[in-house]
Amino acid sequence: MDITEFDRDEVLSEFLTDYIDGNLDDGERQSFEEYLANNEKEDNFARKAIMGKKALSRLARRFTNNPSIKEKLSSSITATDIG
Repeated sequence: MDITEFDRDEVLSEFLTDYIDGNLDDGERQSFEEYLANNEKEDNFARKAIMGKKALSRLARRFTNNPSIKEKLSSSITATDIG
């Protein structure tokens, strides 16, 4: 994976996290989207991060909505798996 400015800049990484979580106000969001439009690697990274978050959310819903999957997962973990 390419190194992006998100790897180098903590403040920019925080903006990315807030952007993905939908926690930016309109002005911040527009400014960040402008930044992404002018920085291809960072834009690609942000898009992949959003897709990853959505995929994890779908997976979490499957586990939440299917108790038998949760039970199988928890019963298959042993003390040696944790240690």
